[in-house]
Amino acid sequence: MSRIITFLGKACTGQTTLAVATAKWFAKNSQRVLLVTHNPSPYAEVLLETSLKPVPLHIAPLLDVVQLQTTVLLEQVWDEVKKWLALYIPDSIKVDVYSGEVVILPGFDSLLGFNALRQYYQSDDYDVIIYDGRGDLESLRLFGLPESVDWYFRRFREVFESLDLSKIADSIGGPIASAFVAANMDSRKVQEAIGQIQSWIGKSLAVVGDAKRLTAYLVTTDEVGAIAEARWLWGSAQQIDLRVSGVLLYQSHAVENKALLDEAFSPLEVNLIPRLQKFNWEPLLQALPDLNNIPHIPQPLTFDLQQRQVKVFLPGFTKQQVKLTILGTELTVEAGEQRRNIVLPKELHGQPVVGGKFEEPYLIISF
Repeated sequence: MSRIITFLGKACTGQTTLAVATAKWFAKNSQRVLLVTHNPSPYAEVLLETSLKPVPLHIAPLLDVVQLQTTVLLEQVWDEVKKWLALYIPDSIKVDVYSGEVVILPGFDSLLGFNALRQYYQSDDYDVIIYDGRGDLESLRLFGLPESVDWYFRRFREVFESLDLSKIADSIGGPIASAFVAANMDSRKVQEAIGQIQSWIGKSLAVVGDAKRLTAYLVTTDEVGAIAEARWLWGSAQQIDLRVSGVLLYQSHAVENKALLDEAFSPLEVNLIPRLQKFNWEPLLQALPDLNNIPHIPQPLTFDLQQRQVKVFLPGFTKQQVKLTILGTELTVEAGEQRRNIVLPKELHGQPVVGGKFEEPYLIISF
């Protein structure tokens, strides 16, 4: 079973350097590694002392590296996209659109990047995949895609399945448009597509929510702003069920307030990593924790049915930054820029919220 490891932290705190060091650490420990960089910056090429390509490149024993490029990823999946479009566009209407013509919309790079990671993960060619993204909210949205798609799918699947597209086309474009749509709609293919989406969601959610298969490390310095952002990203990661396994403190000088850092990130272990000097990677590799060890870390979400409580782990946030909404059988927790939709167990269906309190780092909702 493969693992995916990524890094979260303020910009320019050493995420790419530590991603490379982590990839080297796993290769040194006899594991097949793919380093995936999703950053157009040439910095990874500088660190690796080689040019990167949009396909895996073997650069050292047990170590491959690939640089994801959105335009190339789009070309690779365009044939599949056209098959999906064919489900809804009548055969009589021929639309020749080539991948090179398509404008990359905001968010497209995250969707294509997640799909590429999924393919590498499912290939079983690698024991460990190191993902070097931007390490900020954009990375969280990438790994939060299964949760987001799952919400839309739950909300609108019944609506979509009940739509009579021919009647809609008739009301908009008349009988001719209705005939076009009806002639091309294959309900069996549509149901197959819906089934594929449901399968993709289930498998992706299982990976994101399993610390043995996907985990993140916070990267910071002892600078106040970097610590605050790392804590904020830690809490935001809980909103997408992404486990954080530890903290990598990357800097060249001694730390005077180690005890305060330990307290700020408790119960995570804070590991001091020296700065890279003259491409000498050995001190970094020796300072990294045992990355094969998956520590016991708090669950992002727990249900206590006996006490009729829901506990949400939200480090890095204050009570004023958290908003709670309940609608039907779902509880929505909004913290920072992330929303989490929690499907309540049947024992709590229809029960009113009788209390909510924030006992840092937990939000506790009572029914």
